[in-house]
Amino acid sequence: MKPSVLIVESFPQPDEAELKPYIDWLASHFEINSIYIADLNVTNISEDAIVVTGSKWQLAKDPIPEALTKLYQETTRPLLAICWGHQALAHAWGAKVIKKQRLIERSETINESKNDELFDDLGLFFEAWESHYEHVVRNRKFTSNFEVVAHSASCGVEVIRHKTRLLWGVQFHPERSGDTGEFIARNFARIVAGLK
Repeated sequence: MKPSVLIVESFPQPDEAELKPYIDWLASHFEINSIYIADLNVTNISEDAIVVTGSKWQLAKDPIPEALTKLYQETTRPLLAICWGHQALAHAWGAKVIKKQRLIERSETINESKNDELFDDLGLFFEAWESHYEHVVRNRKFTSNFEVVAHSASCGVEVIRHKTRLLWGVQFHPERSGDTGEFIARNFARIVAGLK
């Protein structure tokens, strides 16, 4: 039996077209439920894992919903946060998020500087799709809780992992990254299934 995952839809409004790539990406590995971010109830999550989507929101001008910050700080479920979700995760744990001068929108070479089970079979370098204005900047408060697992030429904090909990954030979009995304979905499902 496949593990279950809750996709937190972090779009400015519910959008089936925006959600579809995430569902397609995870469907062969997980039983999927989704919830729009405004309806998130942190104390009522029964799924085995959580994925938080990207968004067109920007942290510089759009506040992070309180329920999401609470989820990031309190959940005991494995969680993977993507793009804006990754930035919000880092911010919830004290990181600074800044805006780049221009949109980064391209395939990027990701350099895994620390082996992590989420990236098994991908090697030290892999390609992934990026689309973002903002990015995470390291500081002492943030790095006391998280490790930076990977970086790229355009972003010093591409992948983060909590030091004691199964919380990951990726700046890139695995749901739009072909075989790279498939490896990550499979590895995430294996990690989650191993906890059941």
